[in-house]
Amino acid sequence: MAKDALDAVREAEDEARTLMAEAAQHAREEKREAETLAEAKAKEIMSQAQKEADLLKEKAKTLGDELAKPILEKGATQAQKLEALGREDLKDAVNIIVERIVKSNGNR
Repeated sequence: MAKDALDAVREAEDEARTLMAEAAQHAREEKREAETLAEAKAKEIMSQAQKEADLLKEKAKTLGDELAKPILEKGATQAQKLEALGREDLKDAVNIIVERIVKSNGNR
């Protein structure tokens, strides 16, 4: 009878060890699966964030182009007007500018 009891205890211990090993294996598998899912979710979030950043950059570029267009057109028009000026007009303009510089800074 004592032998039967010892055998039963050993069998119970073996079953407990088996259950513990299975539980540990199951826990490792669950952890690995959770890490894989977390990594996939992180990649998905990063991809979405990159798409949003690209969209915002494109919107900012478009807005910048829209704001710059009238300024560039005005500059081009003014450049054309300056190019159309004759030599005599430019000479007069240069003289006026030189006079103002000399008056404001004095003769140095």
